[in-house]
Amino acid sequence: MLDHIIIVLTTVIFGIQHSGMSSHHIKYVIINRWGKETYSRIFTWSSILTFLVAFLTVDYRIWLRPLFDIGSIDWCFAVVAVSLILIGVVVAVRASSVISVSTVADMQSDRQPELVTDGIYARIRHPLYLATVLIFLSLIPLYMEPHVAVFALAMSVYTVVGAYLEERKLVNVYGLAYIEYRQRAGFILPRLRCNRSSESVQAAVQ
Repeated sequence: MLDHIIIVLTTVIFGIQHSGMSSHHIKYVIINRWGKETYSRIFTWSSILTFLVAFLTVDYRIWLRPLFDIGSIDWCFAVVAVSLILIGVVVAVRASSVISVSTVADMQSDRQPELVTDGIYARIRHPLYLATVLIFLSLIPLYMEPHVAVFALAMSVYTVVGAYLEERKLVNVYGLAYIEYRQRAGFILPRLRCNRSSESVQAAVQ
């Protein structure tokens, strides 16, 4: 039980670091003082460090088990895991073909980035977050181990929370344009039915 709590706590630390460094205020302060490259380095290395801390709270022997103990793999569950990974990769590739991941670190305080609503973004507002959740969830059927399941679920929950925090920033940046976009595209899952009515937009504003 204590091991599971430590996994969750280190995931929370990663989430605080990642969301904090992604906040407009911190991002713009660093970019305006030291430039985009410095911000990118700080964001990347601090994210890697805090993620590795969370990742390594799970015994490294568990992570390596499928490589050295093929017999421990349940191939039916492995097929499910690989399917989730492939879907996640396809979603990530389609999202990255529309807007580069590095664009997040490329924003400056003196200009507003373009609101992207085409490609996969026409159906899903946060496809990269969806891809991340799918890849984390694939670890559960792949390993079938409680510590890995706690890690995967904790990271998935943070990813959804991160998408929600990003959503709040986007509403502040784009205002009515983004609120109207929310009526057409789903959060991290595709919206099956588009709602373009002005009444819905006004209700969302209120």
